[in-house]
Formats: sequence, C-alpha cells, structure tokens
Amino acid sequence: MQRLTVSATIILAGLTLGVTGAAAQRSSAITIKRGPFSIEPYGGYLVSENFIEGPLNTNLGAVSAPLFGVQASLPLAPSASLVGSVGYADGDLEVGLPLLGGISIGNTNALLLDAAVELRANGARFSPLLQLGGGAIRREVTVAGISASSTDFQVSGGIGVDLPIASNMALRLLAKDYYGKVDFGGVSDLRARTKEMHNLALTAGVQFSF
Repeated sequence: MQRLTVSATIILAGLTLGVTGAAAQRSSAITIKRGPFSIEPYGGYLVSENFIEGPLNTNLGAVSAPLFGVQASLPLAPSASLVGSVGYADGDLEVGLPLLGGISIGNTNALLLDAAVELRANGARFSPLLQLGGGAIRREVTVAGISASSTDFQVSGGIGVDLPIASNMALRLLAKDYYGKVDFGGVSDLRARTKEMHNLALTAGVQFSF
C-alpha cells in the first residue's frame, strides 16, 4: 500500500511539472514587438500667420519659407512612438500695403524644436498617423540691419500618412500646426507684439527604419 501511494505521488508530481513546463513554453513564445526605430529627413514649406494685422488692411508677416529638418522616432508600441524633430526655415519679412501688395523690408528665420506622441493605424498600402505634442520656436527678424529674436513655447498637432516604398523605407506626408505666441518687442521703428498665431508646416520626407 505504501509503494502504491509513493508511485501515485511521483506520477502526480511528474504530471504537474509537465503541465507547468508546457505552460511556460507557451508563455515564453508570446512576444510583443514595439516596432523599429526610424529617422526621417524632410523638406517643405512653413506657412505663418502675420505678426501684425494693422488698420486699412496693412500687415506685417513672414513670406511662406522653405523648411528643412529631420525627425527621429522611438517606438513605444506597435502603433505608437515618441518622436522628436528639429526644423529650420528662412524667408522674407514683408509689409502688406493696400494697392501696393507685399513689400519686402527684411529677413526672418525660424528654428523649430518639437517632441510629440505619434499614433498610427498600420496598413499594408498606407498608414495614417496623428501627432500631438509641444516644443518651442525660436524666431529672428532683421530690418535695416537691426535684429531681434524671440523664443516661444508652442503646442503642436499634425496629421499625415506613410506610403511604403520598401521593407524599411516609406514616404511620409505630414501637415503640422505649431500654435503659440510670439513677442519680438521692438525691431527698428516697428513693434511686433502679437497675439497667438498658427504656423503650418507642410512637409514630405523619406523615413528609414532600423
């Protein structure tokens, strides 16, 4: 009777170990891929609102300027990433006058620094995406050899799409709005204290995944 009890105990222990080992093997086979790290050089245009809207349809603002930059993406989940970007735009500063139109009176440039969370709907042919974040824009304006600069906090939001080119390459089209306040103080005889303004970046780039 004692031998029978010992044998039953050994068989039960063996079955328990077998079930535990099989469960461990099944659980270890489950993996979650966060997605690849990627980097994207891009180019496009930065379209900004006027700094000042004056009387009689006069205004002061930046002409739509060429924009170049790079974005890096750190995966958080298969469809989510933390992205950081830096961009630079350079263009003319114009005064808008009735009947005469825009007259260039100087130069303006902008350095865009931004961090955002990106959400994607991954697809075989294209992947729509959404970005929400914030950062800063450092602007500099020059009029008659006199310069003034302003660094202002911005919130940002963008929508776009990735179009696959190869297994580790995609064409990215993105429209991103940077919204915040700018205050240059005084530039020559001009005053450039403004309310909040929108800056729309329209870009295209090639994304490389690693």
